[in-house]
Amino acid sequence: ELIDRKQLADLKIMCLNLKYPEVEAKKVYGVKYFEELEYLTQNIARNKYIRNLALALNGNTLCLFQLVEKHGEILFKLIKEKVDPKRKVFFVYGGTETNDREKIRAITEKSDNAIIIASFGTFSTGINIRNLHNIVFSSPSKSRVRALQSIGRGLRRSESKDTATLFDIADDFTYKSKKNFTINHFLERINIYNEEQFNYQI
Repeated sequence: ELIDRKQLADLKIMCLNLKYPEVEAKKVYGVKYFEELEYLTQNIARNKYIRNLALALNGNTLCLFQLVEKHGEILFKLIKEKVDPKRKVFFVYGGTETNDREKIRAITEKSDNAIIIASFGTFSTGINIRNLHNIVFSSPSKSRVRALQSIGRGLRRSESKDTATLFDIADDFTYKSKKNFTINHFLERINIYNEEQFNYQI
């Protein structure tokens, strides 16, 4: 309703469904959820895909992750290695001081091309960046609250922004008709988007 009234930015959701070859699907067939998550976070091709996506996007980009050492630090390092030196890149997690988070928020408000790699816990709530153009879900989650709160970070309007884009990364390891945890979580998120009448493309 707030989007329709133009009080919040228009939201576009691009669902990027990564289909893995059978040899990789076999590796996660029948494993526990945490083992699948760990496999994803250590997947070099997937992490490079997220890096390339973040670098290709125009505007301020928030890349959200779940595991700090096993994923966030890896993404930060990969992005820092390839980013244009003029482009600001920030890393925010639970150990980042509140003052530093506020400084990052203030810098991003004045910037038009910053990248923030942040944990869901620190940036899904409590921080409002009006000038946020893109959000990337780099870790799978089925939490309705987490998804909607994270989307909410990008919906503030500003003079230079009236549209926000969410890039929802899904991972399909379906093998012998058995769906993996993270593709099922993606389907849960699609249910949320349908209920909220968000515009999305797969």
